[in-house]
Amino acid sequence: MKTSAYGNPLLVEHNSVEHLKQFDQFDELTIQNLVFDNPECLPVSDIDESFNPLYPICKELRTPVGPLDILMATPNGDLAIVETKLWRNPEARRKVVAQILDYANEISNWNYEDLQREINRNLKIKGNSLYKILSEQFPDNIINEANFVDNISRNLSKGKFLLLIVGDGIKEGAASITEFLSTSGHLNFVFGMVELTIYSLDSDKKVILPRTIAKTVEIHKFSIDLPDGLMVTNISNEKSNRKDKVDPELAKRRSFFTHFWKEFIDELDLDDPGQSLPEPTKSQNIFIYPGGDNNSWISAYFSQSTNRVGVYFRCSNNQKGQIIAEEIFQHKDEIISELGDEIIWEGNNPSTDGFGVRFPIDNVYADRNREKIKDFFKDWLNQFVNVIRPILKESSR
Repeated sequence: MKTSAYGNPLLVEHNSVEHLKQFDQFDELTIQNLVFDNPECLPVSDIDESFNPLYPICKELRTPVGPLDILMATPNGDLAIVETKLWRNPEARRKVVAQILDYANEISNWNYEDLQREINRNLKIKGNSLYKILSEQFPDNIINEANFVDNISRNLSKGKFLLLIVGDGIKEGAASITEFLSTSGHLNFVFGMVELTIYSLDSDKKVILPRTIAKTVEIHKFSIDLPDGLMVTNISNEKSNRKDKVDPELAKRRSFFTHFWKEFIDELDLDDPGQSLPEPTKSQNIFIYPGGDNNSWISAYFSQSTNRVGVYFRCSNNQKGQIIAEEIFQHKDEIISELGDEIIWEGNNPSTDGFGVRFPIDNVYADRNREKIKDFFKDWLNQFVNVIRPILKESSR
């Protein structure tokens, strides 16, 4: 009778061979703690290298649709949601996929301040704890704080996450989960299923073998493009009703951004007729893609915590993004000359640093400041497109 999708491991000691027996008495809490305390057990590089290294931030993070098991992040500002489940009940498989998609859907409606608030509530600390945790853990790899906040904000707005389901024995049923994902809506995520098979070494010791499950083609790296600012899942009427229970302050903030960005984009008139306009979002950022893809972007943003709005240019943290960043960096003097002394260049690392302009304002949400903010965004988005887009076009040739 088939008991495992893999051969059983052997313990070889001198001339003796011991067949290890699979251990199935762990509970979900034990698996959750194992993953949280030992994040290196997750085969992240096998799923998507861009999410490496992952570091655990907190467990049971509160969301409007329930607490997610584990939130992790990278020093570049990428986020991962991890759900740990026992897979003995076949019905639980679809349930946990629906659950993790619900979490991604809800968090995509947050801005950086929302995420920071919930992390601080969970950890019972104050300040920019997310950045502090990662900067202490990766002092040589962490990007600067402004870039980190920008990256997190952008990933939240686009719903760009690594979604990992970690179980104790994921075998059959992967194909049906793939089909479920493909009909769950247009989410921008990388999806992974990780099996932690546990074997008894003796009464006190256990051997845990983490494996990426690839039962069907590309199940472990399932990516779906997301139009900027749009994230929709229709899983069930019951879950849709649960999503309506949103924190009033969060709902008010979403409403502000939705109406502001729509109004602003309707009025935005760029000099370059070939440049696509941004899409409205429910969060503090909107994005323009001067190169025509997601490897570089111009963003207009609100920052309530620092009493300012701003516009900046950044590149993605991948090979193509780094090539673009280095090309832009070679034109640094030219860019500053064209845009003026107000431009702030974030350091001297062409791989990670970009540039931007800021506009201090006493209250970013006040009606009295609305037109001033719109005028600032219109002027600087247009200038950034006029300067950056020709450089990228020439570079692509």
